[in-house]
Amino acid sequence: MLITFNTIVALESIRDTGAVASSRAAEIGLDILAQTIQVSPNDLDNITRFLILAREPIIQGIDKPHKTSIVFTLEEGPRVLFNGLAVFALREINLSKVSYFFTLLLNIFVIE
Repeated sequence: MLITFNTIVALESIRDTGAVASSRAAEIGLDILAQTIQVSPNDLDNITRFLILAREPIIQGIDKPHKTSIVFTLEEGPRVLFNGLAVFALREINLSKVSYFFTLLLNIFVIE
């Protein structure tokens, strides 16, 4: 099992902090408070994403399909979004989804 910050928070028994982890976290003594949190009857588009940071590359097996999400910001201006997405088209990389999130500080794009 990969020990992450959230797992460590849970292991340290910090009472006012929760952790999102796989059900395998129970193998090291953590309590499962809720399952299938990615599914909400009121929001069918709710998605839970997990980010893995590693010092060494993690090589995915080719026996199962997998998806990569990329989060990036762009400056304001003409053709900026087009140029940002064109790098994928020119390399024949299929994008299944492009999302846009506005915050007060940044315009955030997520592509899958």
